[in-house]
Amino acid sequence: MCSNNQEQAMQTVRETGFALTDITLFLDTHPNDEKAMDYYNKYQQMHKEARSEYEKKYGPLTSNAVDTNNGWTWTQNPWPWEGGCC
Repeated sequence: MCSNNQEQAMQTVRETGFALTDITLFLDTHPNDEKAMDYYNKYQQMHKEARSEYEKKYGPLTSNAVDTNNGWTWTQNPWPWEGGCC
């Protein structure tokens, strides 16, 4: 089972990722909108920080985030269908 802290951290990653996807679609059709670009930059930084914090505490979210200094750690935690969190 996940702790409430882990669930909240994952929720922050999801929310900031969704905001980035949404603003990316808007910028595709409004590339000169400065307010939209500011919003994108803000949420891009927030998403990077949320992912970094999550990965420091709970492990990598994707295989390309694995720190191989400790070997191949990608498979150390249970997968979601094995009772892993979030």
